[in-house]
Amino acid sequence: MNNEKQWIEEMRKRMEDYSEPLPEGLWEEIEQELAVPKIIPFKKIWQAAAVILVVLASSLTAWFWSSPAADFAVRQENVPEIAAMTESSLETQQPPATVQLTSEKGRELQAYLPDKVPDRPTPISTYSLETADNAAVPKNDHSEDIRHDTGDKETAETESQEKKFITTSRAQKANRTADRRQIQENAKALQLNGKERKFSFGIHSGNTPYSSTNNYGGMGRLAIQSSPDIMELTGTLNDTEMAYSQVLFENRELAPATRINHHIPVTIGATFRWEFVKDWSLETGIMYTLLVSELYSGENAYVEEEQRLHYVGIPLKIQRSIWKSNRFCVYASGGGAVEKCVSGKIKTKYVSAYGRENTEKNSIDIKQLQWSVTAGVGAQMNITPQVGLYVEPGVAYYFDDNSPIETIRKEHPLNFNLQLGLRFSVDQ
Repeated sequence: MNNEKQWIEEMRKRMEDYSEPLPEGLWEEIEQELAVPKIIPFKKIWQAAAVILVVLASSLTAWFWSSPAADFAVRQENVPEIAAMTESSLETQQPPATVQLTSEKGRELQAYLPDKVPDRPTPISTYSLETADNAAVPKNDHSEDIRHDTGDKETAETESQEKKFITTSRAQKANRTADRRQIQENAKALQLNGKERKFSFGIHSGNTPYSSTNNYGGMGRLAIQSSPDIMELTGTLNDTEMAYSQVLFENRELAPATRINHHIPVTIGATFRWEFVKDWSLETGIMYTLLVSELYSGENAYVEEEQRLHYVGIPLKIQRSIWKSNRFCVYASGGGAVEKCVSGKIKTKYVSAYGRENTEKNSIDIKQLQWSVTAGVGAQMNITPQVGLYVEPGVAYYFDDNSPIETIRKEHPLNFNLQLGLRFSVDQ
C-alpha cells in the first residue's frame, strides 16, 4: 500500500513540468478565425424584422380596440345612422314611445334625441297601434281586452314622452332666448361705453421746424441797452462798460456787421380735452417753450451774446371731427394761447482787437404777455381703445409784445409748427 502511494507521488512529481506540444499552425488558424467577421445573412435579418413588426402591430391593434378611444370612434361613426333614423321617424310622425330602445343603437339614439329636438316639437300623430292590430288580428274577446290594455299603456307612455319632449324644447328655447338677451345687453354696454368716452388727456412735443438768421450792417445787441457815449464820459465805468466801449471804439473806422441766429423753438406740454357735443371738443392745458438766440457783432473787436428765454403758457382750442373710425380720426382745430416769460438769461462776451476778453451774465425780465392764435389739422391713430398717437401740423401767429428783446417770434410772427403726442381716453 505504501509502495503504491510512493509510486503515485513519484509520477506526480515527474508530470508537474510536462506539457503537451501544440500542433503546428494552431495559432495561425485561431488568428484567421478571429480576423474574419461573422456575417449574418440578410434573409435572417429580414425575417427577424418582420416578426418584430407583426408583434408590434398586433399589440397596438389589441390595445386600440380595448381602449375608450375606439369605443368613441365607433360611436362617432354611428351618429349619421342615428340621425337618419331620427329624421325618418319624424317624417312618418310616429310617436316617440313606439321606438324600440332595446338595441345598442337604440340606447345611443335615446341619448342623441334630446340634442336634436327642434324649437317647436313635432306634433304626435293620432295613429295608434289599435288600428294596425284590428287589421292584422281576428277579433275575439280576449284579444280585444289585451289590445285595449296594450293601447292604454302605450298611450300613457306616448303622453309621457310627449311631455318630456315639450319640457326639453321649452327649456332649450328659454336658454337660447336668455343667451340672445345677454348678447344684446353686452353689445349695448360696449356701444354705450364707446359713446361715453368723452374725456382725454394728452402729452405732446412740438416746435417750429426751422431756425432764422438775420444779417445787417453796424453794431447791434439782442436786448436794447443804453450804451455809454464815449465822447461825453465824465465819470468812471465798470469793467463791462469799459469792454463794450473799447469794442465800439476799435470798430469806429471799420464797417462792422451783425449776425443774429435764432434756434428752433422747442415746446412740450400736457392737454385736457372734453367732447361737449358730438364731434366737437374743447382742449386746454399747459405748455413750456424754450427760445434760444445768438448774436455776433463787430469785426476785429466784437461782441458775442447767447440768450435763453423760458415761457409757460395756457392754450385754448376748439376741435371739430371731420372723419373717424375705430382706428383713425381726422380733425381740424383752431384757437389761441397766452404765454409768460418766467425766466431769462443772457451771457455776453466782449473781445478786443488785442485778444482781451471780458464776460458778463445778466437776467432778463419780460413783464409783457405773449399772445398768439393758431389753426391746424390733425390725424390720430388709436393704438388701443384708450391710447392714441396723433400728429397735428398747423400755423401760429404771434403778436408783438412790445418788449425790447429780440426773438424769433418778432423776426417771423407767422410760424409753421408741428406737434406730436399721445392721448389717453377716459371713460365717463
